[in-house]
Amino acid sequence: MKKLINVLMSILIIPVLILSGCGSGDTFSSRYPDIVLILIDTCRADHLSISGYYRETTPVLDSLASSGTMWTRVQGQSSWTLPAMATIMTGLSQRAHGAGYYNDTFYGIDTALPTIPLMLKRSMGYQTVAFFNVVFMNEDFGFHQGFEHFNCQGSPGKASLRNAEETVNDYLEWYDAHRDSTKPLFTAIHFFDPHLPYSPPPPWDTLYSDPKSDQFFNIFWGRGNDVLNLNQGLVEMDSTQLEILVGLYDGELAYTDSQIGRLLSELKDRGTLENTVFIIVGDHGEEFLDHDGFGHGHTLYQEILSVPLIISGRGISVGVNDEVAAQIDILPTILGISGMDIPIWADGWDLLSTDSNRSTRYITSSNLIWATPDMAAVRQENMVVIGNPQEVSPVLYDLRNDPDELNPLVPGRETIDQLYYYWSLPSKGHPMIVPFAHIME
Repeated sequence: MKKLINVLMSILIIPVLILSGCGSGDTFSSRYPDIVLILIDTCRADHLSISGYYRETTPVLDSLASSGTMWTRVQGQSSWTLPAMATIMTGLSQRAHGAGYYNDTFYGIDTALPTIPLMLKRSMGYQTVAFFNVVFMNEDFGFHQGFEHFNCQGSPGKASLRNAEETVNDYLEWYDAHRDSTKPLFTAIHFFDPHLPYSPPPPWDTLYSDPKSDQFFNIFWGRGNDVLNLNQGLVEMDSTQLEILVGLYDGELAYTDSQIGRLLSELKDRGTLENTVFIIVGDHGEEFLDHDGFGHGHTLYQEILSVPLIISGRGISVGVNDEVAAQIDILPTILGISGMDIPIWADGWDLLSTDSNRSTRYITSSNLIWATPDMAAVRQENMVVIGNPQEVSPVLYDLRNDPDELNPLVPGRETIDQLYYYWSLPSKGHPMIVPFAHIME
């Protein structure tokens, strides 16, 4: 109990360190800010405490949001990691970059497509570094493109991956040995911890749940065919068992949040926090039986597509933004922060731009890995249509009046046409086929 109290105290103290870092007399200065892109896997937006969640899961992210800007309506571009992360790195919609899973084949990013690190390195002289933690973001899938230092620990099975503490340790070790203070730095750090199986280290494993209270639904559940068997009705989960897993998931979020706080505190100690912009974004959410399923990669409902987005640090104004944003906006926004012009081929826009002439847009999402046929979703403000023009009749949801998407409506002709149009778009590159054997190595 004493250890848990100490952990909770550190979680509460770290945000104060973050907020007091600005104007603290740090000596490092640069024409362009350092940029840290924090990618949180399986991060469901409504489980952040700043989103109104009933548990205090993310005090560090809350502090970053309170000292920067948080977007309340952010639409992810896919239901699982590979295509969503590819969108973040390329600024392209899922069908435009083509990375994903089709007909039992995995496709990675075309290395000819420009990416955030490549553009920052070539055009603005940024030093670029990445620390990733899942097989779908390794070199085989093209995520190394543009990074001077690329470190991915991805291999099958979560047990083989770094946890958040180890990831921060490895990054700081690199930072202290190789940081070039004559250049601005772009860092991309990926935390995989909230992904199944939910197995946070002590004391986070007992923060919201008793991980040993159920012999089946515990810190080990979620491997092999566990999720598939549940979603196919071969196994049942009652409300008590669901609460155990949700509690463990929330423990993973709280643990990851604490390590993000430690990262910020360490950068403050190194004198670079004042000159840094942080962008925190999730790749996709997680379903907890919201639509009778569990996990992700099998639907395009909001519990899967709604992800957090927080930008905080040097030059970022304080506020809450309710405009509909998307992962396609990450690349233009980061380029804008670095002083670059936004390329005409980017599908998104600079969220920090003062341009007030933005027209209403359609935000698209697609690609499943655990379900057939594949689906697409197109969102316009509070309306979203989901379907597959080839095999599944589209349905419309009014997110303002039906936020849980329980009452499907019949979409109008214009909405259906937008879905058809997106489905007909050709890829802007030639996504690479990644043999399954490479994934299993």
